[in-house]
Amino acid sequence: MVLGFLRRQAWVLGLAGLLATSSAGLYILLGTPSYKATATVGIDTAKFQLFQPAGELIIDSSSAVESQLEILKSEKLALEVIKQLHLTDNIPPPHGGLFGSSKPLTEFEYTRQLVAVLQKHLTVKRLGIAWIIEINYESRDPEQAARFANAFADAYIADQLDSKYQATRQASTWLEGRVKETREQTLAAQRAVVEFKVKNNIVDTGGRLMSEQQLAELNGQLLTARGQTSEAKARLDRVNAVVQSALSADNSNALVTDVPINDTIAKLRAQLLDLTTKEREWSAKFGSDHLAVINLHNQARQVRSAMIDELRRVGEAFKSDYDLAVRKEKGLETEVAQAVSQSESSNRNQVKLRELESAATSTKELYDNLNKRYLESVEQKSFPVTEARVITRAAPALDREYKTTLKIVGVILGVVISLGFGLAFIREFTDNVFRSVGQIERQLHMDCITPVPLWKEETENSPARPLPPEGERCLVRSKGPAWASIDAPLSSHAEAMRSIKLAIDLNCPVKGAKVIGMTSSLPREGKSTVAASLALTIAAAGAKVMLLDFDLRNPALTRTLASNAKVGFLDVISGRTPLADAIWSDQSKYLSFLPTITNGLFVQSNEIMGAQLTKMFIDKLRDEYAYIIVDLPPLAPVIDAKATTHLIDAYLFVVEWGVTKIDVVEHALGRAPGISENTLGVVLNKVDMDRLHKYDGENRTYYVNKHYSQYGYTH
Repeated sequence: MVLGFLRRQAWVLGLAGLLATSSAGLYILLGTPSYKATATVGIDTAKFQLFQPAGELIIDSSSAVESQLEILKSEKLALEVIKQLHLTDNIPPPHGGLFGSSKPLTEFEYTRQLVAVLQKHLTVKRLGIAWIIEINYESRDPEQAARFANAFADAYIADQLDSKYQATRQASTWLEGRVKETREQTLAAQRAVVEFKVKNNIVDTGGRLMSEQQLAELNGQLLTARGQTSEAKARLDRVNAVVQSALSADNSNALVTDVPINDTIAKLRAQLLDLTTKEREWSAKFGSDHLAVINLHNQARQVRSAMIDELRRVGEAFKSDYDLAVRKEKGLETEVAQAVSQSESSNRNQVKLRELESAATSTKELYDNLNKRYLESVEQKSFPVTEARVITRAAPALDREYKTTLKIVGVILGVVISLGFGLAFIREFTDNVFRSVGQIERQLHMDCITPVPLWKEETENSPARPLPPEGERCLVRSKGPAWASIDAPLSSHAEAMRSIKLAIDLNCPVKGAKVIGMTSSLPREGKSTVAASLALTIAAAGAKVMLLDFDLRNPALTRTLASNAKVGFLDVISGRTPLADAIWSDQSKYLSFLPTITNGLFVQSNEIMGAQLTKMFIDKLRDEYAYIIVDLPPLAPVIDAKATTHLIDAYLFVVEWGVTKIDVVEHALGRAPGISENTLGVVLNKVDMDRLHKYDGENRTYYVNKHYSQYGYTH
């Protein structure tokens, strides 16, 4: 599809390419050269900034550099350059002329023009990711380009210094007022702290209030007392548990292993262990009923009773210690409660005091910070420093600038070639005509019988055709395509006519004589020529054929084949002339032609077509001829052809290649369903075979092939 488009529009695209190349060449040869000067400006991000936190550098942000680029391209900087170079000192006089104004320019108008020119020729860009800006200025004069580039760099540095000075001055003024205000606030806050302490009799002891220190000491004592109480109660509970266990089950093991130790109990426990050991040994040796064993048992019981009594005495001592600890704990709890009650008011005052001290501290810190910033701003105001500096000053260029020239050449080439492609696309999409066999079959849903080549006129050296004898009604031979099948029987035109005849023979449903109607959408599509050529081809094959000119309003076929005819179809059908006296024939006598002779426009032609008399006339011809070729009027201008459906066996629809609009054909066939439904096929007429490959490249070799000459085939 793309290749087909390029083939079809090759001359338009070629012309556009030639025009673009010529325009670009003329610009390169005749265009005024331009020169570019470059100055570079660097930005030091490590220099001092007024409100920059200590140790922090400017963040390498592309947006920050873009801001500086916009400043360089701003109108303010252009005005500074104009002022610096005194460009408005000499305002040129008005040019006048056909379209110019004779009114002199004001200084404001001239300044606006200069700003536009400066901004047009100025380009600024960042070099890579570095904090370096390149300032480029183009001019026809290399000295002027360098002067303007340096002027922009100097104006940028001056603008940075001025903006730094203005920002520092405004900051100093603001800081001065804030320092005075915060100094007064700091003094007022400190006075409020002192007055509150005096009023509420608050005394600090090592950073803490007196009541707080007393309460802390009491809390410590209370915790100690509670620990002692717990220990005393644990000892008492343990002694009571051992005594109760020993008494309940006469358990000597508890007395032996778990009792608390003191000197008395230790001796008794040792004695008890010795007695119980001997009792077990003697009982095993002499038996439990032995007197010695019984004595040992009684002695052990007495020792156990003594131990229990001693434990009870110890328990009483532990109980006394426990009661003392409880009383001490309760006393301390009472003192803590009293201390807490006494310190509530002190705590409220302490909270208020902390608020006042915090406010005083914050105000003091703010005052110190602002005072420091104020001193720094005063210092920077006295010695303003900018982060920008000129790294390289511009020098006059030695060679002309080709980049701009190439850009303009590229624009010229792009615009002209784009216009060429646009024109090609317009021609392509407005070419709403039939160009190929496949297009006919897709659009009309009909078979395309054959493409008929465009007939090329013979040269002057061609032999003259014999003239018919005088007085005989012989067809007039011409050099046109109607006689191509006779004059050039091996030509592609003659082969196309034979294809049409074969399609009629194979597809026409009627047995016997076949009545074929030849029509088209519009006049001058070549239907009459195709009808005559087809009739001559059939006659050359030895079949009798009648060619009827039924275009009653415009009998073009009669003017071509029998221009001297005096009578015709209307005379025969009306009975004024016999058929034999109105027929014209060729020299082979197989072709008969019935012309149509009218005096002016024939209004009732459709009535003649639909008359029963005409039907009887056609039926009579069927008995004498094998083929009847009827040249009908076109469908679009008149309705005559629609009235012939009862006469015609099949229709052939002629479409002119590259001329007939698709929508016209679709509309014409849509308004004549009787014809479209009975159409044998479409004949694509006047096909330029040399250009057909541009529209039907896939089938080009089918229609044109150098090897066809082996069959005597000529183009």
